[in-house]
Amino acid sequence: MKYVVATARAPFSHERVEGNDVVRQNVGGVASSLRRLMLDREGTWVCWGDGALDSLHQEEKIDNYTVSRVIIGKHEKRGFYDDFSNGTLWPLFHYFREKIKTEDFSFDSYLSVNRKFAERIAKHVGNDTVIWVHDYQLSLVPGLLRRMLPEAFILMTWHIPWVAGEFFSILPQAKQILQSLASCNLITFHTDIFVRNFLETHEQMLGSSMAIKNRVAAIPLGIDNEYYSAQNPSDSRRRHNPQRKTIFSIDRLDYTKGLKNRVLAIESLLSTHPELRRKFNYVMLVTPSRTTVSDYVLMKRELEMNIGRVNGKFGDLEWAPIIYMYRKVSDNVLKNHYRFSEIAFITPLIDGLNLVAKEFAAASDDGILILSKFAGASADLRSAIIVNPYDVTDMAESLYIALNMGQEERKARLADLKAVVRRKNSSWWIAKIEKEIIKRGSGELNSPESKDN
Repeated sequence: MKYVVATARAPFSHERVEGNDVVRQNVGGVASSLRRLMLDREGTWVCWGDGALDSLHQEEKIDNYTVSRVIIGKHEKRGFYDDFSNGTLWPLFHYFREKIKTEDFSFDSYLSVNRKFAERIAKHVGNDTVIWVHDYQLSLVPGLLRRMLPEAFILMTWHIPWVAGEFFSILPQAKQILQSLASCNLITFHTDIFVRNFLETHEQMLGSSMAIKNRVAAIPLGIDNEYYSAQNPSDSRRRHNPQRKTIFSIDRLDYTKGLKNRVLAIESLLSTHPELRRKFNYVMLVTPSRTTVSDYVLMKRELEMNIGRVNGKFGDLEWAPIIYMYRKVSDNVLKNHYRFSEIAFITPLIDGLNLVAKEFAAASDDGILILSKFAGASADLRSAIIVNPYDVTDMAESLYIALNMGQEERKARLADLKAVVRRKNSSWWIAKIEKEIIKRGSGELNSPESKDN
């Protein structure tokens, strides 16, 4: 079985650094898992070449697979990525109605880029090839490919939430996107809730979902458990004050992450339990995102104002409750934060999965996970302390419970989390999806329409 994998993001990019062509790996659970898959199989990875020098490397052989980059212009990039993917689809699929943009010009660019992806993919498809398309940026690719290659086996993995049908119908192009996805032989989401929402959406907009029901599955992405759980002999547990516990979070700057509510939860915690002053530090790591978009600039400013207010209210010259860092960090630094923090505070307002929660569970020695009930990962990580990220009081009391939890309960919870993450790792994810592909007869390469009739 060979693959043509399609993602908006490239596995690595070529950048210009001091006049030199420098390769930069793109990190992340999806990229890492797909990289491993492509190393094991012959095939092609079709992606957007957004690096400064990627246009010089449109077709690049890496070990036994090819990276094929789609190059788009600045105007197309704005419409495809900034305006429609992230200005329309992202807020739509996270229930942020007031942020949804519906300008027609952006959809034209989105369609144009999706067509470029489909045309590039079609050039690399041969016999016994599985086309594996990923995520909301490429939602029209399956439908375009079905018209080009009626017999192809097309798989779509949707990594963000799928919303209720009546909310999805806000989108003027909703039916076009749904018809495209429905042309797939197999569609995977990360949770049963998203599967149910998708099938209900299909029922509402396209009619009976009976035919497509057997082509949709919930298969949550796993992590490289060995990588995150491996102990570095050079690591040592260093603390300026061993009596002060560390609460940790890492998030991209985004309105879906619930960052302000976490700051308010720290404020509520200290207001209700003043005896906790100087007993903890909340290390809040936020990585830059869309730094030129005005909404994100304002979001960052509001977040930092609230952090300053809470630190000013409860802190002193020797202690601040919130240690805020706005920057990217290396994997090694991140793993050390996971390992040496007593509590991970992961409370997005909504999230398709959230791999940070799984990474913390794998890496932690003795930690407690506080996790939003609206993160897809909460469906599996049931031994975490599950909270409502809109309820500041609930989060504050969960922090109090975590800070005072006994060692026996901490170890039992963490052991359960580790068992889940170890069993449903990235290898399990790929094996499970391949099992579903084989079940549906990828060798026949029949279109779903022919199978349903």
